[in-house]
Amino acid sequence: MSHTRANVPEPRVLPRPEHRISRKDLSEAALKVLYRLSKAGYTAYLVGGAVRDLMLGRRPKDFDVVTNARPREVRRLFRNSRIIGRRFRLVHVLFRGETVEVSTFRATPGEPERETAWENGEEQEVGNGNGSVEEEAIYGTPGEDAFRRDFTVNALFYDISDFSLIDYVGGLEDLERRMIRTIGDPDRRFEEDPVRMMRALEYAVRLGFELDPATEDAIGRCRELIREAAPARLTYEIGEALRSGTSAGVLRAFDGAGLLGLLLPEAAAAGDRLWPVLERLDAQVAERGPAPEPVLLGATFLPRALEILEPLMADGRRVDNPALLSGLAALLDPAGARMHLPKGIVHQIHHGLFTLSKLGRPPSSGRQVLRLVRQDSFPVAWALFDLWVHAADGPRPAWEAWSRAVQRVREEGPQADPDRLVEGATRGRKRRRRPRRRRKRS
Repeated sequence: MSHTRANVPEPRVLPRPEHRISRKDLSEAALKVLYRLSKAGYTAYLVGGAVRDLMLGRRPKDFDVVTNARPREVRRLFRNSRIIGRRFRLVHVLFRGETVEVSTFRATPGEPERETAWENGEEQEVGNGNGSVEEEAIYGTPGEDAFRRDFTVNALFYDISDFSLIDYVGGLEDLERRMIRTIGDPDRRFEEDPVRMMRALEYAVRLGFELDPATEDAIGRCRELIREAAPARLTYEIGEALRSGTSAGVLRAFDGAGLLGLLLPEAAAAGDRLWPVLERLDAQVAERGPAPEPVLLGATFLPRALEILEPLMADGRRVDNPALLSGLAALLDPAGARMHLPKGIVHQIHHGLFTLSKLGRPPSSGRQVLRLVRQDSFPVAWALFDLWVHAADGPRPAWEAWSRAVQRVREEGPQADPDRLVEGATRGRKRRRRPRRRRKRS
């Protein structure tokens, strides 16, 4: 496969005294990878969001490395590693509690796209019959690699050999301007990968940056292309937004750009009832860290689920369980299929939302409390109940009564006496067992 090298301008290089990044800000794992590559004679740069965040005085959530070493060469240097990917192979170097992703410098766009399987937001090897994937891949120079990246602020390199900062694409200026701008023509970049529209909006919200006007206009023109992205990738990006602690702002940005109705029509249909729920979710993430995926996704369905549940609970009447189950299935099943959600996730969301019909009224007995608390879906239901009460005008007296009962179960453990869990509940009478009749021997 022939390839012509692109004309790449000379980079702007900041020596160590002219930028704020220090080795002490890098994780021990990232430093081990950078130094081992460098000592083996390879070029090794820290790249991407880690460099951006360090320049902004933020703590990176992970560290990525780029090098001129080929994947198999990286694999030979690190026994604690594995090669993944199809279109472009990556190496994950595995440490206790941290994974450092190492990629080889990529060439400018031009090679044909090949089918990729996505799982958990990550490219997975699916094989082909046309020879080695690595032989087909086109590797490039640092400058070419920089121009392949999505946004200017994500294309800065930190060189471990002399601690300098290298900028081929104007990322330093955009950091100073607090601007998210695509590298190259934004329409073309979004046509190459529509998910970049979601990332542009998420970065702007999460970092407190503005969108470059050309980038913002291109999202308006290209938003329908989001339908062409792989569902697993869209679901992964939605999950990233929900666990970021800025989900209310990010999904508002999606809504303002016309993407929310294409990504999460159930959430978009909730209108203004959605935002207090997401704000409460963000407060929980800030306090306790990201919630499990069924809770995160369940929060986006909660306002519509309450539209089904609340009329069925009106005037204190008994809930029509078949009607509630049918309504929730009509809400969740199409979304689960569209988003390619695992059946286990959909099941937990479904049962968590259904259990709100029980939690929405004070517990009638300690045995009812124990039955619900022991269910696998109870943690999801309890988290969604918190969102209902504190963000959607849910039944606070029921919340207070259930909170006291659940706290007693947590204090006393699985052997809690049900007759002591609920204040004012009548003590359950033990059923008398009928004596067995002895069968007469014939």
